[in-house]
Amino acid sequence: MSETIIALDNVSKCYRRYHRPIDRLKEILLPGKKHSQKFWALQDINLEVYQGETLGIIGQNGSGKSTLLQIIAKTLTPTTGTVHIQGRVAALLELGSGFNPDFTGRQNVFFNGQILGLTKKEIEAKFDTIAAFADIGDFLDQPIKTYSSGMAVRLAFAVAAHTDAQILIVDEALAVGDAKFQARCMKKIRQLQGDGVTLLFVSHDLSSVKFLCESAILLNQGRILEQGTPKFVANRYIALLSSDHHTDHSSDMIALEKSHKVETEKSNAFADNIPNEQDYHRHGNAFAEIKSAIITNLDNIDLKGKVETGSKFKLRVNIQGNNDLDDIVVGLSLRTLTGVILYGTNTYLLKKSIPSLSKHQSTVVEFEVPCFLNKGLYSISIGVHSTEGISYDWIDDLVLLEVINARLCDGLIDLNAEVNLPEIPPVLSLNRDPQI
Repeated sequence: MSETIIALDNVSKCYRRYHRPIDRLKEILLPGKKHSQKFWALQDINLEVYQGETLGIIGQNGSGKSTLLQIIAKTLTPTTGTVHIQGRVAALLELGSGFNPDFTGRQNVFFNGQILGLTKKEIEAKFDTIAAFADIGDFLDQPIKTYSSGMAVRLAFAVAAHTDAQILIVDEALAVGDAKFQARCMKKIRQLQGDGVTLLFVSHDLSSVKFLCESAILLNQGRILEQGTPKFVANRYIALLSSDHHTDHSSDMIALEKSHKVETEKSNAFADNIPNEQDYHRHGNAFAEIKSAIITNLDNIDLKGKVETGSKFKLRVNIQGNNDLDDIVVGLSLRTLTGVILYGTNTYLLKKSIPSLSKHQSTVVEFEVPCFLNKGLYSISIGVHSTEGISYDWIDDLVLLEVINARLCDGLIDLNAEVNLPEIPPVLSLNRDPQI
């Protein structure tokens, strides 16, 4: 087993909150009386991260993610508990963290690099590589306060990624960059993973968490609710967001325990749609229920989940109302087996209204989808919710889709490109023989 590089034992962080600024002064001058309330940003965190592991950290805003990362980065000290970190830590916690706004980008590279543990000579050796990665041109010699948020994060990530750190912390910073820069960052992260760097990755983009991370934790109100594979933890996060209770910790635990129970109670209605070995997750308040979902051709003949590239198929979803409902929205999410979302839509976006359902009444919704996918296995998640976003029923990876493609091409999609070889007129040669 790999060496433990990060270990947190019963770590908690408490802040004091004051109703008025003068209350802080009163507490200093009158130490016998408290004028503040305790706020526990983290409570009883036990966590081990192994060398070379990539850990995803997800949770709602205010759940304690940034506090946890700051403690690991040693910019905060815990109120209780112990933290053991082995190796140099490079942290990208927030935009421009460690940057002096009055210094130029060039000066801040040296300033920030030394904060992260590099010597001036080491920074000089890496400077051209850092500048090329950031790719901000002449702004490198302009003050940071003139930078856009995207330019600041470009430079911050470029410095953090080239410090030869054993631990890299990235907290939502990549969401600011443009698509080209995000692709460059992802490539760099994959390179660092190959070099054995331990990565803590915080993002609300669940697809990125599933793609990059080997394990994940779900934080809520300062506690770890779930820990496991990225797919498992992401599903719990979706269930948490869909619950009606966002403020009470015990209510969140009840909602998650309920989702566990629903997940294990697989009804016979899904026996033909979900392979036994497939781990799927289901949640919602059960006001409406997905009874079945199959893939058919345009003549409604069951294709048993097999579709040819270039054809059209139907996704037929059978829904039953368990209450009287007049605001039903049905949606699908087509994904790779690693969780990358390829396509998602719903009846609301497609401007199709579903008739009201009374209790125990059923209806069928058909999505007609052209298949441009390349050969491979994909999954389709299906959800039913209200127009306000309240989840009635959601089943992750309900339908397994196998795409067959007789043509050979690379990538996830087949655009069916054609090649033309236009005739090139012959080149006229000039005969310079004077005798002709």
